[in-house]
Amino acid sequence: MKKNILASLYIIVFVLLIYLLQIYVIGDKTLFSVKPNLILISVLVVSLWYGLYVGTVYSFLIGLFTDMLYSSNIGMFTIAYTIAGMVVGLLHYYNQRESKISVIYATFICVAVFELVEYVYYAALTDSFFNLLYLLKQIIISSVLNIVITYAFYSILLKVTDSIESKIRKEGAL
Repeated sequence: MKKNILASLYIIVFVLLIYLLQIYVIGDKTLFSVKPNLILISVLVVSLWYGLYVGTVYSFLIGLFTDMLYSSNIGMFTIAYTIAGMVVGLLHYYNQRESKISVIYATFICVAVFELVEYVYYAALTDSFFNLLYLLKQIIISSVLNIVITYAFYSILLKVTDSIESKIRKEGAL
């Protein structure tokens, strides 16, 4: 019971922190015309840690919330985040929480799925042709940028959660 409440609090604080960082720190800053996507990183981490079902529900809710905040095309972020969360949630069974290599692979897969869904959505919406070179450029640059951010963020998050869990175990042992 205590662990479920703590996990819920982690997620709530995590979501608030991600949105605040995305809005106020990242803002409109880009690198090679690509903006870091902290919201996608949160989808990645939740789906990797909690699995397919929690990751998919989280991704869907985050997508709805993001659509309400950012998008004029309602449904684009909901679809993209949900599909990305589902794919990464399937990787949960093969992920070792401490393995940084699996996080790098999962980040690349997550970004690629998200960019592909977003690209197909916009192409279908605007009846434009598919430019695969542009899509590949977006996937590669977004992946590299988000891998660097995810690696640093995941390392910090892992240390924080491990220290909190060890404090809880010590309190439970007393």
